[in-house]
Amino acid sequence: MSHFGVATERSRQQQILRTHVAEEALSRLSRLEAELNADIFLANGMVAYIISQNGIDQSSAGVAVQALHQFGRHVRNIAIAPGNRISLIYPLANNQAAVGLYYPDVPAQWVPIRRAIESRATILAGPVELRQGGVGLITRTPVFFPDGHYWGLVSLVLDATSLFRSVGLDGADSNEGVRFAMRGVDGLGKDGAVFYGDAAIFDQNALTMDVHVPGGSWQLAALPVKGWAGGGSSLLWLELAGLLVSLVLSTGVWMVLRNGERVAESERRLRAFLDTTQDGVIVIDDKGAIQDFNPAAETLFGYEAPEMLGQSVGLLMPRSFAMVHDRYVAAQDMDDIRRNMGRGRDIRGRRKDGSEFPIEVSVGATLIHGRRMHVGVLRDITERKAYERRLMELATTDPLTGVQNRRAFLDAAQEIFSLTKRYEHPLSLLMIDADHFKAINDSHGHGVGDQVLIRLAQVAKSCLRNTDRFARFGGEEFVALLPETDQDYAIEVTERLLTVVRAQLVPDGKGGDFPFTVSIGVASLTPDIVSFEDLIRAADMGLYEAKGQGRDRWSLPPVL
Repeated sequence: MSHFGVATERSRQQQILRTHVAEEALSRLSRLEAELNADIFLANGMVAYIISQNGIDQSSAGVAVQALHQFGRHVRNIAIAPGNRISLIYPLANNQAAVGLYYPDVPAQWVPIRRAIESRATILAGPVELRQGGVGLITRTPVFFPDGHYWGLVSLVLDATSLFRSVGLDGADSNEGVRFAMRGVDGLGKDGAVFYGDAAIFDQNALTMDVHVPGGSWQLAALPVKGWAGGGSSLLWLELAGLLVSLVLSTGVWMVLRNGERVAESERRLRAFLDTTQDGVIVIDDKGAIQDFNPAAETLFGYEAPEMLGQSVGLLMPRSFAMVHDRYVAAQDMDDIRRNMGRGRDIRGRRKDGSEFPIEVSVGATLIHGRRMHVGVLRDITERKAYERRLMELATTDPLTGVQNRRAFLDAAQEIFSLTKRYEHPLSLLMIDADHFKAINDSHGHGVGDQVLIRLAQVAKSCLRNTDRFARFGGEEFVALLPETDQDYAIEVTERLLTVVRAQLVPDGKGGDFPFTVSIGVASLTPDIVSFEDLIRAADMGLYEAKGQGRDRWSLPPVL
């Protein structure tokens, strides 16, 4: 082969190697962010619950944190700290000393907590060595009521080792021929200390990627086990090692099958497990035909085992998914199966009566006498999904009016603003405030005042498009974000909303009705508005002008 040919082949091998390393790093990065966010989402649900209850007492808080702890995959404990003093921690075992702790008295903890409060966002600290043993990550989420009042903190301690292991970062020297390291303690990114793997990896031309964590980032580094120069041979040896492992496993299976007594004993133990486990277990062959169907699977799907043996596993899935599944099983090779073995995923199941329900399934596979067999372990997650939906509602909606809350609105609005600004599309914002709301509460009571807010939310949504974003921003203040809307159309929408609101009558609780009005500030995107905060500020100024001019009207921000 010519020198040019050698160089070309070397370049091709390098590209293959870099692609492989990038794929492995991206896989771990995405799974790491997903696992981390799933647990942090539980804290947001707790925050939403506290806000909806206007604070919580010890008994109701205990039930709530126990439920959250149950659903957290890597949560070691959950702490509630109204006024920055821990009043409740679950589980209490080995954590009794933390009860009563006042965060400002502990400078090392107070610094990141103060940053979380000032930013009004979750902040992650660690990894740190825990007094109870092990390594933990600590998240602190501040709780603010809609009127801006600070209530306290919700804190999670996550098991860092469990988290990393779940995404394939188990401390081994090699993962699919790749070594990993991470740095960025306390979310400091490349400036933070190394907390996983060999720090020297960062000095060896490693591929690096940012892992987004609350309040900052980590940096993940990936490097072939033998470096970039030895990558080609590294991949080849990995393939040979895989073949060797398969050969050893196949030989082991053959030897066990030759021993009839051991096989009989193994079958008895296996059958006892299948008959008593609470999880559904289904064994299928390479063609998707069911070979075993345990009692728990009978309960899940409503079929008896005899009527399912030999049938296609597609009977247990919605038809659209069954066709995709059959093609997937037929196309997979054993390398694909081994890579995905044990990884759980959520799918839809279909019962004998045709009803569908969510299940979590983990699949394993092996070769026996040349036949590929798949073992699926299934669990009904209907309750978990319902709980997740409820947590999502608590985290993203205002409990009184049912519209989006401030936190969820700001998250979505920021993304809309960025895209709009980049592509120079029109965008407008309405800041809506119920007039004389304090007087309504004083005259008619807070229950009637709540009805005013509910009615206002209903009529405002009726005047907006499905593509518009509408939320309760705090107290009696609402906000509407209108994508693809210039100032003229925003004013048209505003005038329509004012007219509809003026026609409303709210029961006063004493047999009568009374009207109410709103004031609205209108702001549209202009070249001098560079951030979403600028757009909010402009709409706020317009609202202030409308109120200053007598209320029950709209106004643009004053020209400065």
